[in-house]
Amino acid sequence: MVGIAQFRTTEAETIDFVERNQLTFPNFFDERAEVANAYNVQGVPSYVLLDKQGRIAYRSSGARGTQIIENWLETLLAE
Repeated sequence: MVGIAQFRTTEAETIDFVERNQLTFPNFFDERAEVANAYNVQGVPSYVLLDKQGRIAYRSSGARGTQIIENWLETLLAE
């Protein structure tokens, strides 16, 4: 899992958010939205899950409950 911040924020605010919420997965600030463009991200938050070959397996925009993400991860891990 990687967190990427870009919309309506700054690098300093991203660092503050990560520290304040004690996030343990890698996070970075994508100032030019290069990652969003590469994965055709249309909304915030967005989820892009890759399979073992690095292909997009699941994509979703908007807040989702943890259960759907857990289901996707379980399916990918079972492959």
